[in-house]
Amino acid sequence: MSRSTATATGVQEANRATAVRFIHGFNDDDWDTVREVVAPGFVFHHPVGGTVEAGPDGMVSTWAGFKVLSPDSWHPIPVLIADGNHVAVLLPTYGTFTGHGEHAPPPTGGRLDYGMVNVVRFEDGQLAEMWFGMDSLVEMQQMGVAPAPPPRQLSPAAEANLAAFKATVGADRNEFDNVVAFDDVVVAMGPPQADKSAASRRVDIYRFDNGSPVRVYQHALVTDPPYGGDPAVDGEASRAVVERWIDDVINGHDASQIDELATPHLLIHPTAMPCEATYHGTRGAGAWLEEQWNAFDDLAVVDYDSVARGDIVAVRWTARGTSHGDFMGLPPTGETIQFTGVSMYRLDAGRVAEIWDTRNTLGILHQLNPELGVGGHHH
Repeated sequence: MSRSTATATGVQEANRATAVRFIHGFNDDDWDTVREVVAPGFVFHHPVGGTVEAGPDGMVSTWAGFKVLSPDSWHPIPVLIADGNHVAVLLPTYGTFTGHGEHAPPPTGGRLDYGMVNVVRFEDGQLAEMWFGMDSLVEMQQMGVAPAPPPRQLSPAAEANLAAFKATVGADRNEFDNVVAFDDVVVAMGPPQADKSAASRRVDIYRFDNGSPVRVYQHALVTDPPYGGDPAVDGEASRAVVERWIDDVINGHDASQIDELATPHLLIHPTAMPCEATYHGTRGAGAWLEEQWNAFDDLAVVDYDSVARGDIVAVRWTARGTSHGDFMGLPPTGETIQFTGVSMYRLDAGRVAEIWDTRNTLGILHQLNPELGVGGHHH
């Protein structure tokens, strides 16, 4: 390893360690540490709140204000990678909405559990700029100020698979965080990630043959310390695969490319929770994309920037499309909409195996109907 490479690696590892300290500062209400690691000119970009020149005290005020609403909230750090002067992190939030805030709705006492994919730029060892990737609609739904989404409807085949899983493998809440049934498989994820003692995350996928489960896929990773990407995997090669996914599949509206670029057991997490999966397999990925293309038939990612390390790639992006179909119950307007998001990809043998996705759904709703999707942000 050359001296310059060793120096760059040392800086990246130092940035990872500083990012962990920053997150632990939130978890532990250690605001002095937050002030120490945040640069004087720190800026953050929030999908609803916009760009805020916060500085250390502004960041402390934002995080401490959220802790007023959810005093027990905390962030595990399942995945955190460094690339150049950037760090990207998969960052779920777990807590309960029990506190009263000046501009917040009355507490519900319910859970505030949602995912984020955040990207941070460092300068001289401090956090200089942050992009929050989160779907604020999920937060508002859990706070009781937006209608809850309808429950996921299972097909008869999925219902039968779930029943067979419970009868044979089991559904112990102490072992699994989430069990999701699809037409052809059951996906079991665990252990419960809200448990502060959890130090790993495992995915098992079962297919059923005459009611008997056969495990067809398993993946596990250590999450404490945070997974930093597989050093045996070429990060630039991973980045190239994700760029092909964006350029050929998303922008090219070419679902036929999915089989080449994704694994057969691809999992898609549209709200970036580590153990929440809404779509499975290449067919599920096609359905996920078709939903978006039906609403915005010329939808395209018009700008993006990536952070890559080993088998992990994070992308912050801007998308644009014309409203020519229904979106979440709203009729088309014929107008062009634009929105942002941050997504994290995990690759397996050079193909996309998982996508944790975030988008500014509130921004889309507000553009389709200005009376919807308004209001401040809390995190």
